[in-house]
Amino acid sequence: MIKLIALDLDNTLLQKDNTIHPRTLALLKACAGAGITIVIATGRLYNSAEKYARQIGPGCKILCYNGCLITEADGKALFAAELSVATMKKVVSFCQERGLYCQFYKDHKILVEKVCAGTTIDPDLANTTAIEAGSFENYDFQPSPKAMIVAPPEKVAAYQRELDAYLSGGAYLAQSQPYLIEIMPKGVNKASSLALLCRRLGIAQSEVMACGDNTNDAEMVSWAGTGVAVANAIDSLKKAASYVCQAERSLGVAEAIEKFCQL
Repeated sequence: MIKLIALDLDNTLLQKDNTIHPRTLALLKACAGAGITIVIATGRLYNSAEKYARQIGPGCKILCYNGCLITEADGKALFAAELSVATMKKVVSFCQERGLYCQFYKDHKILVEKVCAGTTIDPDLANTTAIEAGSFENYDFQPSPKAMIVAPPEKVAAYQRELDAYLSGGAYLAQSQPYLIEIMPKGVNKASSLALLCRRLGIAQSEVMACGDNTNDAEMVSWAGTGVAVANAIDSLKKAASYVCQAERSLGVAEAIEKFCQL
């Protein structure tokens, strides 16, 4: 029996226009009414996750920054992890050497050297503001829950391997979009944080359904008792999932709820 549903946002719960399909939203509200815990499990920052959590209902919990922050529905933090300043500076050096854009996060705002195309393609910008540092060269960094690099999709895999070596394996790297590399503290991902939340709630691994589409969902989908890949998911995630939806994105989530949840 499913007691908790964990949902990635982009290209999973959300449609292409960044909305939840009405059918899916109605099903999620029905799940919440039946006592099933709903968790937004996303790489996005808190403000974006909270926006969709409010639509689902007052009991929806949030796991954002790819697991670096877990909160109750009221925003109370249950777990937090951050990149060290030393790691952040290494990311800056890596990007400077290759002419790549990178960003960090501060007080749930996007931290950039200067707002540019790399910033404006981030859907988080619709739900927060950007802080311009001017230059990261001598910036007084504070720890950030994650970092993000924008790169040409055809070069992302190579850059990710280079960055992993550059950081000596000292961070967790993943993708949420074909053009992004996301950098989190080592050992922190959606699965590790979801497992922590489930222990707090007394919910067994076998009672969890998790839905996703990309590499930053891989550990979570593999860990969950019912791991779901929506139809538009990358091939490696489909192989890790116990169920692959026929429908894409939000309607794929609806399909999984109707198949596995007792309402």
